[in-house]
Amino acid sequence: MAAPGLYVSTVVAAELRAGTIRPGDVRKLERAVLKPYYKRGRIINPSAAAWDALGKTLAWLVRNEGVDLRTIRRSFIFDVLLAYSCRELGAVLISGNEQDLKRIRQVFSFEFVAPYPNIASKRL
Repeated sequence: MAAPGLYVSTVVAAELRAGTIRPGDVRKLERAVLKPYYKRGRIINPSAAAWDALGKTLAWLVRNEGVDLRTIRRSFIFDVLLAYSCRELGAVLISGNEQDLKRIRQVFSFEFVAPYPNIASKRL
């Protein structure tokens, strides 16, 4: 059976690296999580069109929702880049951030789904 077409974005890789502090955890992240994607060429980098979509999305929010750009969270900006990158590839974005993704989908269409539930964290 072929492996599913999973990719990691350079945006997500940057977020993971920024949030991983302890040296042992950094090594595990690089070796176990990111290296397999890089080794297989399964890396997505936001295109010029994704950056354009970011600007257009923020402008739409300012015009239509009165958003103050000084209050936009960095994670929302990253989500716009991820969403447009997935749109370009015809890929489905897997994210638990449904609220922001629905907001972004007001501006441009793309597919997203919530991640599978973490069974190990549920009480039986």
